[in-house]
Amino acid sequence: MKLNIEKLLETVPITRLNHIEDNEVYSLLEKFNIWGAIKTKTVYWILKEAIESGKLDKSKTILEASSWNTAIALSYMANLFDFKVLLVIPESTASCKKKLIRSYWAEIIEVPWVTDDSIDYMKELYKRDPDKYFLTDQFNSYANMNAHYNLTWPYIHRNLGKLDFFVAGMWTTGTLLWTAKYLKEQNKDIKIIWINPLNKIEWIKDYNIVRNLGKFYLEYKYLIDEMIDVTFEDSVTPWLNDYLKEWYFNGISSAAILTWAKEFLKWKKWLKWLVVAPDWGDYYFNELFGLIDDSSIGGCK
Repeated sequence: MKLNIEKLLETVPITRLNHIEDNEVYSLLEKFNIWGAIKTKTVYWILKEAIESGKLDKSKTILEASSWNTAIALSYMANLFDFKVLLVIPESTASCKKKLIRSYWAEIIEVPWVTDDSIDYMKELYKRDPDKYFLTDQFNSYANMNAHYNLTWPYIHRNLGKLDFFVAGMWTTGTLLWTAKYLKEQNKDIKIIWINPLNKIEWIKDYNIVRNLGKFYLEYKYLIDEMIDVTFEDSVTPWLNDYLKEWYFNGISSAAILTWAKEFLKWKKWLKWLVVAPDWGDYYFNELFGLIDDSSIGGCK
């Protein structure tokens, strides 16, 4: 029997967070997806649509500017299907990420400063030789959005039914905005909450200053009911010990989203939430270990 890759990408655990009382709060644990993040869905769908339309074949090199989940998922998927890939990343990208990207035979160009600068340089490369490259352009690709419209949110709706709130980060905009579109088509009263981490996430996540935001934010931001700015110190540190007790070792962005949800629900009852935990926490050992209260975490004895 052949495995259905779309079924594998779609089917990830949805778990209830037991330490948040008086409300039903569920988390979509995308760290259990193929490779380990929700961006695997995005990458797969972008490549799928490009191959089917004839825009991508083995003569072209896949080009993208990313230093995080998209970069690693793209390296993995391109290697799996035997495509060449070139990634433009900030020099500040963690060394463990660079090693993982290179382990899938992806080529890397490092540029100073932030991901915005990587995107600018990627655009320059593409303009010099557009016939050489297939530009995935995750910030402006409808395939990014379509991935979640087809693989993520129908799955959530089938398993959880009607929700009162949906909470996620935005980053490349596809996850949050197309989620909002799908869920509001099913339930016009649902509230869509955008969590905007301001620091310690690859130096880009403040959407008040980011240059290369992408057209989808401008077209679909009306779907967002509320934006919450969060910081590492206030929104990640309080999360660690609570969530590690339940064995949810997610990434920093997941931590910010989950912690804010818990804080918001302190004085509320009978609400049904879904929060997206988009990745795992293994990249962030150096930042997180000093904050962990190891006496409160169970383990093998």
